[in-house]
Amino acid sequence: MVAEGGGRGSPGILISLDALIAQRADDPTALDEAPVALRRIGWIGRPIILVGKRVAGRDLPSEARDREAWVRASIGRGAYAVIPFEDPSEGRGDVEEAAIEHWRGLRDAQRGTWLLTDRPRQVDAARAAGLKVIVIGPANPQPRLRRPEYQARDLRDAVGHLLTVDVFAHPSTDHVAASNGG
Repeated sequence: MVAEGGGRGSPGILISLDALIAQRADDPTALDEAPVALRRIGWIGRPIILVGKRVAGRDLPSEARDREAWVRASIGRGAYAVIPFEDPSEGRGDVEEAAIEHWRGLRDAQRGTWLLTDRPRQVDAARAAGLKVIVIGPANPQPRLRRPEYQARDLRDAVGHLLTVDVFAHPSTDHVAASNGG
């Protein structure tokens, strides 16, 4: 399934639903900063794609409309798509080619460039599939073959990093013209 605008246009930012939800088994709810974080990521002007089939150990509704309704009721309205995605690294130790292909398929279908996640186990396969990864939360104490591009303290830190990368990836035209003598 391709998010609206995911197959064409500007590259997307993939965000694991678990990274936006307080992991309480009794009543998973959005982190307080999740709606603001999504609005700020929207300043970058790229599609935002929330990915996941499970949140806080619970399966999301299988019907697309019901799943999107649950996510929007939990996180709030916003300019984002909701895509079901089974984490291929769940329950596995080593990075397998199948897991890499699974992430690559998501990356290609959604034109994803970044993945924001709170699951360090996703780093190896996602990076091997060509995604840049920001892990939210404490650093993984187990050494990894691949480290994330950025280890964020929390969701706000992850968003700040994305905004900074975006600003410095696209210098202002005034600065470029001045450096060219124009």
